[in-house]
Amino acid sequence: MPEKLTPEQCKREVLRYLPQRFGIPVEVLDRYNYIWSGYAIWMTSVPLELLPNHKAVQRVGLRALRKVPNGWKPTTQLLQFFDRYITRNRISLTEEQWKRLLSGKAIDCLRDGVSTEGLSPGYVALALGDIIVGCGFFNGRFLNHQLSKVRAAELAEIFGLEVARVEGETED
Repeated sequence: MPEKLTPEQCKREVLRYLPQRFGIPVEVLDRYNYIWSGYAIWMTSVPLELLPNHKAVQRVGLRALRKVPNGWKPTTQLLQFFDRYITRNRISLTEEQWKRLLSGKAIDCLRDGVSTEGLSPGYVALALGDIIVGCGFFNGRFLNHQLSKVRAAELAEIFGLEVARVEGETED
């Protein structure tokens, strides 16, 4: 993978990965422009020719995908933005299952009776009911959340769990 991707290469990566992994229609993704910054692909509705070409402006839009050693990791913000279009690798968890994840424990899908029908190993969209709350990783049996410590602490607080807040960490 080159140090920097062109906007065309970014769009090609997005249009290859997101429809295959999450079922997001190409025509929905094609409405946006994609740029590379900080080892991530950013999504924007701003036409590329209108983006400032100045060193002080490094990022415009929503961080969509981060480059990780084994490919691409979707951000929670991206999964939430495209919530209604995600038809693959989406798993809805109960409040109790969320509490388990947020307490730092993996969910053993086989033992805990969590349906993995239609899931393939890799990143998944984690929902509470019908609403996507974050990103997770499914290895074929075990499920873990992929939320930042700050986001996990915020959610744990909502669920009434005792979790120490972490200051200064960036969102996934």
